[in-house]
Amino acid sequence: MQFSGTLEDLKGLISQLQLQGHWVDEGPFQTFSTDSGEHINFWPAKGELQVQGHPTASRELTQRLSAAIATP
Repeated sequence: MQFSGTLEDLKGLISQLQLQGHWVDEGPFQTFSTDSGEHINFWPAKGELQVQGHPTASRELTQRLSAAIATP
């Protein structure tokens, strides 16, 4: 999934989705780890987003993120 905004924009989006968790700086990418165990990896230089975790939960999270990104 692609995201054309900044890290701060993504943090705001995640806040709007009311996801609970914390950010970790992994060097070339940033990770938001949810309290439920899913991870959103973001490579700001490429604008790439990747969701990892339990298949059902990560699919739902991907759908929520996609919808939020598509909404201006």
